[in-house]
Parts: sequence; structure tokens; C-alpha cells
Amino acid sequence: MKEKDFQPKPLLTKREREVFELLVQDKTTKEIASDLFISEKTVRNHISNVMRSDCKLM
Repeated sequence: MKEKDFQPKPLLTKREREVFELLVQDKTTKEIASDLFISEKTVRNHISNVMRSDCKLM
């Protein structure tokens, strides 16, 4: 494998980025779920996953 072929794994998935972009716009989990056509539980799971992965980086 060539060096320039190497792609580092992104810190956040596309969906996690979408959730957090809406979160920083001060939207509620209910509003985010509605905007992204997912359940509130899924929104909370994305937030939790990011917080958990952030702790692993420390």
C-alpha cells in the first residue's frame, strides 16, 4: 500500500457529524430526530458514542 493511498479513519461518522451540527445549533434531540428522520434514542446513541470515543482519545 502506498503512503498516499492511506486514508485515516475519520473521528466522527457522517451521521455523528450531522447530529452534532444540529446540536450546536441548539436543537433538541426531538428536533434533531425529526430533521434526520431517526428516533430520539438513535440521536442519544450517536451523542453517547462520540462522548465515549472522545474519552478513549485522552
